[in-house]
Amino acid sequence: MSATTVRRDIKVALVALTIASSSLDVTAFLRLGGLFASVMTSNLIFVSLAVVKAERALGVHCAVALVCYMAGVGAGTSFGRPSGRESRLGTVRLSLLLTAEAILLAGYAAWWIGDGAHPGGWQQLTLLGVVTFAMGMQGAAARQLGAPEAGTTYLTGSLTGMVATVVTGRRPDTGALFAIAGILAGGAAGAALLETAPDVTPFLAVAGVAFTAAMSWQEHRRSAAPGARSASEK
Repeated sequence: MSATTVRRDIKVALVALTIASSSLDVTAFLRLGGLFASVMTSNLIFVSLAVVKAERALGVHCAVALVCYMAGVGAGTSFGRPSGRESRLGTVRLSLLLTAEAILLAGYAAWWIGDGAHPGGWQQLTLLGVVTFAMGMQGAAARQLGAPEAGTTYLTGSLTGMVATVVTGRRPDTGALFAIAGILAGGAAGAALLETAPDVTPFLAVAGVAFTAAMSWQEHRRSAAPGARSASEK
């Protein structure tokens, strides 16, 4: 796979997952204590802010977000290591990892509804921990999609690489382009839902991850079919 060629199914997966992560970032920032679900660079800056301003509540939220995100990355990576430019979409391990994330987010969505879309206190901290853990898992899963220039939970590197390739006269990585488009769409959709139908906002993320998991399972079934195996042996 070249730097500018990304399989169509990978493009679809990147868009679906970035829509999920950006919608959750909007929700977390506005309703879960002013932190992000997936952008740990900003959350690290908030740690410094909490220390300098002696804001205990912000410090606790930062600690929960960072620890749970790292735990999610660790859990996801131990289940399936990064694959470079080799796509593992359709493998059992990646399919299971995405399915586990979708189930976790479904539980988050149910709890969110139970709290009336305005969680506070320990419920807010718990939901922040759940959603950042899920985003850590997704970050690990994205590193198995075969498009290393395109993240689904952090896109500063993707944007930097895209601009650099354009300036040097090369075609930008299509995976990065689709990921950036997804994060813009997901952020806008998440903000709109939070204003108009806050109870259903988390289900945008559930749908994005569940769709990607279903796509991976479908690819697995297709590759495991007798006809596919015999064709690959020729």
